[in-house]
Order: sequence, then C-alpha cells, then structure tokens
Amino acid sequence: MKRIGIFSGSFDPVHRGHIGIALEAITQVTLDEVYFLVETQPRRKSGVTHPAHRMAMLQLALRSHPKLKVLELPDQQFSVAKTLPRLQQRFADSELFFIVGSDMLEHMPQWPLLGQLLMNMGLIVAARGSMGTDKIQRSINTLPGDFKVTIIINSPYPDLSSRAIRETLLANHSSPDVLPSIISYIKQHWLYSAVVPNSS
Repeated sequence: MKRIGIFSGSFDPVHRGHIGIALEAITQVTLDEVYFLVETQPRRKSGVTHPAHRMAMLQLALRSHPKLKVLELPDQQFSVAKTLPRLQQRFADSELFFIVGSDMLEHMPQWPLLGQLLMNMGLIVAARGSMGTDKIQRSINTLPGDFKVTIIINSPYPDLSSRAIRETLLANHSSPDVLPSIISYIKQHWLYSAVVPNSS
C-alpha cells in the first residue's frame, strides 16, 4: 500500500517553502509521493493568477523531484464532499494524508464535513511562522471528529509566503525563493507585474 500526500493550495506562485514542506513530508512521514492540488478558486482569496499559469509553474518546479507530482481535479477548491471521494477513487489502494501549513488550522473548523476528512485521511501539519509545536497541538485539539492520525512536521522555510513574494515581484525585484525557471516564466507572461504589455 502506497502512502500518498495531498498538498492543496493556491501556489501563487509556488516557492521553495512549498517544495520544502512536501519533501519534509516524504522524509518525516515516509510518503511515497506528494501530489500538489491547485485550487482554481481558493477559500478567502480573490484575484488569484489563472490556474493554467499556476499549474505550469508547478510543473517547472517539480520536474527535478520525481516523487512530487501535480494533480488536476475539477473542483474549484478542496471540499470534503466532492474532493475526498475523487481522491479515494483515484488512490483506492493507498493510504492518504492531507498536508496543510499550521496557519490553516484556525480556518479548518469552518470546513463542512471536516470530521469526515480527518477520519479518512491522515493530517500532516507543517509548522509555519512563529507557531510552535505546543500551539499547533492545541489548535489540532480543537478540530472535530476522531482523527485517523496527526503528524506535525518542521518546515525548512517557515516564514516564506506567496504574498510576500508577489509583493517583491510587483516591486520589480527578483526573489531568491523562486526557481530561476519560474522567474523566467513569470517575466515571459507578465505575471505579478504592474506593467501591462502592449497588445497592439
């Protein structure tokens, strides 16, 4: 039986923090593969970059990591009612783990059917920001239902955020936290730029 991680998010853009979390999950939880699931319209976010661009950047970022893959599903955002059955069908012979950053824990109690998710998928929480293990565990304890398994892992780049990277790029500065191939893609497609290309 394979052990599969599902890492759902906007990845706008994907950066070394995302990659680091996935690789740490593979190492610390002995996962066979991690699938990045791009949400077309993430919760609580507006004005996100077109999903085709985010998918293309992920493909560039993951091509040197054979255990990291991109998963495309029709759901606009991860939902227990729709996405969980698709995952269970797609990975019928695998043990599934849901990967989140610790900053997501405060929002998860509002997810419909969260208890059903936690009974069917292991929860991997990557420590981010200044949130220590004790605080993360207290937040986990507030989540509903009977947990299948919960594992806290360290993030190698806990303070990185896509928002900060977008602001850096908008100021016309490069970011060392984004792969050069992705920076080239961003420039080629005028992403995260205040300059609008001349289409005439």
